[in-house]
Amino acid sequence: MGSGKTEVCRKLADAGFKVLYSDLIAKELYHKNKNLAVEMVKEFGKGILNYKGLINLAKLREEIFKNDANYNKINKIVHPVVIDYIKRQISRSKEKMIIVESAVLFESGLDKEMSYVILVYANKKNRIQRIMERDGAKKADVERIMKYQDDDKTKIEKCDFVLVNNKDIEHLGEQADFLIKVLNALK
Repeated sequence: MGSGKTEVCRKLADAGFKVLYSDLIAKELYHKNKNLAVEMVKEFGKGILNYKGLINLAKLREEIFKNDANYNKINKIVHPVVIDYIKRQISRSKEKMIIVESAVLFESGLDKEMSYVILVYANKKNRIQRIMERDGAKKADVERIMKYQDDDKTKIEKCDFVLVNNKDIEHLGEQADFLIKVLNALK
Protein backbone atom coordinates (compact mmCIF):
# COMPACT_ATOMS: atom_id res chain seq x y z
CA MET A 1 0.00 0.00 0.00
CA GLY A 2 1.64 3.20 -1.21
CA SER A 3 4.80 1.44 -2.34
CA GLY A 4 4.39 2.09 -6.07
CA LYS A 5 3.31 -1.40 -7.16
CA THR A 6 0.48 -0.08 -9.31
CA GLU A 7 2.88 2.28 -11.10
CA VAL A 8 5.23 -0.63 -11.82
CA CYS A 9 2.29 -2.71 -13.05
CA ARG A 10 1.26 0.11 -15.40
CA LYS A 11 4.75 0.07 -16.89
CA LEU A 12 4.59 -3.72 -17.23
CA ALA A 13 1.20 -3.44 -18.96
CA ASP A 14 2.59 -0.75 -21.28
CA ALA A 15 5.42 -3.18 -22.12
CA GLY A 16 2.86 -5.78 -23.22
CA PHE A 17 2.42 -7.90 -20.09
CA LYS A 18 -1.06 -8.94 -19.06
CA VAL A 19 -1.74 -7.50 -15.58
CA LEU A 20 -4.56 -8.50 -13.25
CA TYR A 21 -5.25 -5.97 -10.49
CA SER A 22 -6.64 -7.91 -7.53
CA ASP A 23 -8.11 -4.86 -5.75
CA LEU A 24 -10.03 -3.86 -8.87
CA ILE A 25 -11.18 -7.46 -9.33
CA ALA A 26 -12.44 -7.55 -5.73
CA LYS A 27 -14.32 -4.27 -6.16
CA GLU A 28 -15.85 -5.54 -9.39
CA LEU A 29 -16.89 -8.79 -7.74
CA TYR A 30 -18.54 -6.91 -4.86
CA HIS A 31 -21.06 -5.68 -7.43
CA LYS A 32 -21.20 -8.57 -9.91
CA ASN A 33 -21.07 -11.61 -7.65
CA LYS A 34 -24.43 -11.71 -5.86
CA ASN A 35 -23.39 -14.58 -3.58
CA LEU A 36 -20.36 -12.60 -2.41
CA ALA A 37 -22.46 -9.49 -1.76
CA VAL A 38 -25.07 -11.49 0.16
CA GLU A 39 -22.37 -13.10 2.30
CA MET A 40 -20.81 -9.71 3.06
CA VAL A 41 -24.15 -8.18 4.04
CA LYS A 42 -24.92 -11.21 6.18
CA GLU A 43 -21.62 -10.73 8.00
CA PHE A 44 -21.46 -6.91 8.23
CA GLY A 45 -25.08 -5.80 7.96
CA LYS A 46 -27.03 -3.64 5.54
CA GLY A 47 -25.10 -0.59 6.72
CA ILE A 48 -22.40 -1.40 4.13
CA LEU A 49 -24.87 -0.84 1.27
CA ASN A 50 -25.53 2.37 -0.63
CA TYR A 51 -28.99 3.64 -1.52
CA LYS A 52 -29.04 1.37 -4.60
CA GLY A 53 -28.38 -1.72 -2.49
CA LEU A 54 -24.78 -2.09 -3.69
CA ILE A 55 -21.67 -2.39 -1.53
CA ASN A 56 -20.43 1.06 -0.49
CA LEU A 57 -16.64 0.74 -0.44
CA ALA A 58 -16.09 3.53 2.10
CA LYS A 59 -18.59 2.01 4.54
CA LEU A 60 -17.16 -1.47 3.96
CA ARG A 61 -13.59 -0.23 4.57
CA GLU A 62 -14.76 1.39 7.81
CA GLU A 63 -16.25 -1.92 8.99
CA ILE A 64 -13.26 -4.01 7.90
CA PHE A 65 -10.71 -1.98 9.79
CA LYS A 66 -12.73 -1.56 13.00
CA ASN A 67 -11.09 -4.61 14.54
CA ASP A 68 -9.13 -7.79 13.89
CA ALA A 69 -12.26 -9.95 13.86
CA ASN A 70 -13.84 -7.97 11.03
CA TYR A 71 -10.59 -7.96 9.06
CA ASN A 72 -10.34 -11.73 9.37
CA LYS A 73 -14.00 -12.20 8.44
CA ILE A 74 -13.73 -10.19 5.23
CA ASN A 75 -10.59 -12.04 4.21
CA LYS A 76 -12.27 -15.42 4.67
CA ILE A 77 -15.18 -14.25 2.54
CA VAL A 78 -13.42 -12.30 -0.22
CA HIS A 79 -9.98 -13.87 -0.72
CA PRO A 80 -11.20 -17.29 -1.92
CA VAL A 81 -13.58 -15.67 -4.42
CA VAL A 82 -10.91 -13.31 -5.79
CA ILE A 83 -8.27 -16.05 -5.95
CA ASP A 84 -10.68 -18.35 -7.78
CA TYR A 85 -11.50 -15.57 -10.26
CA ILE A 86 -7.79 -14.86 -10.86
CA LYS A 87 -7.04 -18.56 -11.36
CA ARG A 88 -9.83 -18.78 -13.95
CA GLN A 89 -8.51 -15.71 -15.77
CA ILE A 90 -5.02 -17.21 -15.85
CA SER A 91 -6.25 -20.61 -17.08
CA ARG A 92 -8.18 -18.94 -19.93
CA SER A 93 -5.28 -16.77 -20.99
CA LYS A 94 -2.90 -17.60 -23.80
CA GLU A 95 -0.21 -15.36 -22.29
CA LYS A 96 3.08 -16.96 -21.27
CA MET A 97 3.35 -14.67 -18.26
CA ILE A 98 0.69 -12.88 -16.27
CA ILE A 99 1.37 -10.31 -13.59
CA VAL A 100 -0.97 -10.19 -10.58
CA GLU A 101 -0.91 -6.97 -8.58
CA SER A 102 -1.96 -7.41 -4.95
CA ALA A 103 -1.47 -5.49 -1.71
CA VAL A 104 -2.17 -8.63 0.34
CA LEU A 105 -0.50 -11.34 -1.73
CA PHE A 106 0.94 -13.22 1.25
CA GLU A 107 -1.95 -12.52 3.60
CA SER A 108 -4.40 -13.97 1.05
CA GLY A 109 -2.26 -17.02 0.23
CA LEU A 110 -2.17 -16.00 -3.44
CA ASP A 111 1.64 -16.09 -3.38
CA LYS A 112 1.44 -19.89 -3.43
CA GLU A 113 -0.04 -19.69 -6.95
CA MET A 114 2.82 -17.55 -8.32
CA SER A 115 5.98 -18.69 -10.09
CA TYR A 116 7.79 -15.53 -8.98
CA VAL A 117 6.99 -12.87 -6.43
CA ILE A 118 8.06 -9.26 -7.00
CA LEU A 119 7.88 -6.76 -4.15
CA VAL A 120 7.84 -3.03 -4.68
CA TYR A 121 9.19 -1.82 -1.36
CA ALA A 122 9.10 1.65 0.13
CA ASN A 123 9.78 2.53 3.73
CA LYS A 124 6.78 3.14 5.97
CA LYS A 125 7.30 6.91 6.14
CA ASN A 126 7.21 7.24 2.33
CA ARG A 127 4.20 4.93 1.99
CA ILE A 128 2.21 6.85 4.58
CA GLN A 129 3.04 10.18 2.95
CA ARG A 130 2.09 8.93 -0.52
CA ILE A 131 -1.23 7.51 0.64
CA MET A 132 -2.08 10.68 2.52
CA GLU A 133 -1.36 12.73 -0.60
CA ARG A 134 -3.07 10.32 -3.00
CA ASP A 135 -6.21 9.63 -0.99
CA GLY A 136 -6.43 12.64 1.29
CA ALA A 137 -6.29 10.18 4.18
CA LYS A 138 -5.29 10.93 7.75
CA LYS A 139 -2.03 9.48 9.03
CA ALA A 140 -3.78 7.55 11.82
CA ASP A 141 -6.18 5.95 9.33
CA VAL A 142 -3.32 4.87 7.05
CA GLU A 143 -1.38 3.41 9.96
CA ARG A 144 -4.49 1.57 11.19
CA ILE A 145 -4.86 -0.14 7.80
CA MET A 146 -1.14 -0.85 7.45
CA LYS A 147 -1.03 -2.76 10.72
CA TYR A 148 -3.03 -5.53 9.03
CA GLN A 149 -0.35 -6.17 6.41
CA ASP A 150 2.68 -8.39 6.93
CA ASP A 151 5.79 -6.58 8.05
CA ASP A 152 8.36 -5.56 5.45
CA LYS A 153 11.11 -7.93 6.58
CA THR A 154 8.80 -10.94 6.32
CA LYS A 155 7.68 -9.90 2.84
CA ILE A 156 11.19 -9.26 1.55
CA GLU A 157 12.35 -12.70 2.67
CA LYS A 158 9.56 -14.35 0.65
CA CYS A 159 10.23 -12.50 -2.61
CA ASP A 160 12.20 -13.39 -5.71
CA PHE A 161 12.66 -9.75 -6.81
CA VAL A 162 12.56 -6.51 -4.81
CA LEU A 163 12.32 -3.02 -6.29
CA VAL A 164 13.15 -0.29 -3.77
CA ASN A 165 11.04 2.82 -4.23
CA ASN A 166 12.28 5.42 -1.77
CA LYS A 167 13.33 7.94 -4.40
CA ASP A 168 11.45 9.65 -7.22
CA ILE A 169 9.20 8.24 -9.93
CA GLU A 170 12.03 8.31 -12.49
CA HIS A 171 14.13 6.01 -10.32
CA LEU A 172 11.21 3.62 -9.98
CA GLY A 173 10.75 3.75 -13.76
CA GLU A 174 14.39 2.74 -14.28
CA GLN A 175 13.93 -0.25 -11.98
CA ALA A 176 10.72 -1.21 -13.75
CA ASP A 177 12.51 -1.03 -17.12
CA PHE A 178 15.18 -3.40 -15.80
CA LEU A 179 12.50 -5.72 -14.41
CA ILE A 180 10.83 -5.80 -17.83
CA LYS A 181 14.09 -7.01 -19.35
CA VAL A 182 14.43 -9.71 -16.70
CA LEU A 183 10.82 -10.88 -17.11
CA ASN A 184 11.15 -10.98 -20.89
CA ALA A 185 14.22 -13.17 -20.46
CA LEU A 186 12.22 -15.50 -18.17
CA LYS A 187 9.36 -15.93 -20.68
